[in-house]
Amino acid sequence: HEIDVTLWVDDLFSFSKLAPNIHPPLAEQKLEKITVCLWHKDNRDSLSLMHQNPLDILIEGFGCRIPDFVIAKMAQQAEIGLPPLWINLEYLSAESWAVDCHVMPSTHPQTGLVQYFWFPSFSEKSGGLLREANLIKERDEFQNSAATQIEFWSKLNITDSDDFDRRMSLFSYENTATHHLLDSLATDHKKTLLLVPEGKALTDISRWAEQPLRQGQRMTRDALTIVVLPFLNHKNYDQLLWACDLNFVRGEDSFIRAQWAGKPFIWHIYPQDDDVHLIKLNAFMDIIATVHSNALWRESMLAWNTPNVVYEWSKVFVHLTDWQLMAREWQGYLTAQQSLSTKLVQFFQLKHSLSDE
Repeated sequence: HEIDVTLWVDDLFSFSKLAPNIHPPLAEQKLEKITVCLWHKDNRDSLSLMHQNPLDILIEGFGCRIPDFVIAKMAQQAEIGLPPLWINLEYLSAESWAVDCHVMPSTHPQTGLVQYFWFPSFSEKSGGLLREANLIKERDEFQNSAATQIEFWSKLNITDSDDFDRRMSLFSYENTATHHLLDSLATDHKKTLLLVPEGKALTDISRWAEQPLRQGQRMTRDALTIVVLPFLNHKNYDQLLWACDLNFVRGEDSFIRAQWAGKPFIWHIYPQDDDVHLIKLNAFMDIIATVHSNALWRESMLAWNTPNVVYEWSKVFVHLTDWQLMAREWQGYLTAQQSLSTKLVQFFQLKHSLSDE
């Protein structure tokens, strides 16, 4: 969309794992076309860029409250007829109330500035999902190019990926179901290569393996070979999803990237007290069922997200072809919608045109 973006981040070290070109000691730097600044809540200098140019759009991400002096700057702009669009970007939700509350306005009690709540979700009436303009094209080119895939596996120091009947990735929180999954893979009649990016899932996998597993290690038990990968940047993680036959993902970001991959996936939603997360999980599965219903997929999703459930994962492996069809139909449904960024730009243009009338 050719928009100048400034992003404030309070933890550049963690950010650098996702974007290796980030240099954590620098308080201000460029990441491609984005200006990245270190966020200090009580330090006005860290927000000095806000004073250089008028703000067109200000986005609060995931409950990150902006300081009072920034609100005061926006109020000054409003007084001269240049009010910025103030967006409160909420967490992803498939529940119906997210669509009902999308772009709901809230008036600031002191300044009269209007803040709009933006809810990412899975329908055209929602705030949409993040998707780069060329993402699906890049995925298709990767999956149609044997040379590109060989280069990808080579970067991971894996030269025998074609020797396995199936390839899976596992990126999850701690999960008691991991033990049963690994048992099923190890005793299956087909060989599986399981790729595990370094993270919380390694605790359960190491317990199952009866040895501490770390980045770069590889172990085989019967039909299952596990390779521990480094924490991957976005591009490499996307390619991992594209290259696997089944992806276990978690949280929000990897969950959405798995859907753009158009490959079968199992989602580990972040566990919450009183099983509130299961309400959110069922809401998501209900939406998918309107496009392609699959009882076994729903059953396995619930098993993966319910502690201490003994589940027969072997029945999942024989239905991956059916799941592939479901994943592509669902991805097509989502791709037919406009992305979150496009919807946001259109909303800004609408509000800007109304303010000019």
